[in-house]
Amino acid sequence: MARKPRPHSESGYYHLITRGNNKKDLFYEREDFEQYLKLLAQYLGLNKVKLHHYCLMTNHVHLLSHSESPQAISKMMHGLQRSYVLFFRKKYQWTGHLFQGRFKSLAIESESYLLECGRYIERNPLRAKIVRDPSDWPYSSYHAYAFGKVTPYLTLSEAYLGLADSREKRQELYRKYLDEARPYDGLVDKSLVVVRS
Repeated sequence: MARKPRPHSESGYYHLITRGNNKKDLFYEREDFEQYLKLLAQYLGLNKVKLHHYCLMTNHVHLLSHSESPQAISKMMHGLQRSYVLFFRKKYQWTGHLFQGRFKSLAIESESYLLECGRYIERNPLRAKIVRDPSDWPYSSYHAYAFGKVTPYLTLSEAYLGLADSREKRQELYRKYLDEARPYDGLVDKSLVVVRS
């Protein structure tokens, strides 16, 4: 059976999700998270894809990326996942599938949803009850937006930059924004039930 074509975003923004096969962990220790981020930075650069938000959970990954070319997104993800699988297999003497099928791709058509999507991504550790505060999870873009941590492979979103004129005020508003109840959480959860891309 032919694969269903991926949704195309006119805006070029995509919420990308990849999961461990059978909900197995993708990352066991700090080195694994760091290796994935190192490879992510490499393949973003090779394919000229921008990364706006991310969160690495133990058994899945969320990325909010931008490219005018859907093919560039696919090439970036293919190279990233292939390289990480090679690392993982060598380190853990792993055989079989590491990732659960193809990555999911949700098109973000409106720039007004960029912050909503970023918030959803960075609140994942809270939703999973791994931490009580998003600042306690080191493997997300939250620290760049909320505290100004320099992250070379991350491009701060225009929606975030428009929050305020000063860096300190933007960070303060963003921290408050993540504490609020927002509708995007439920919308994405419903989408993930039906998306099969």
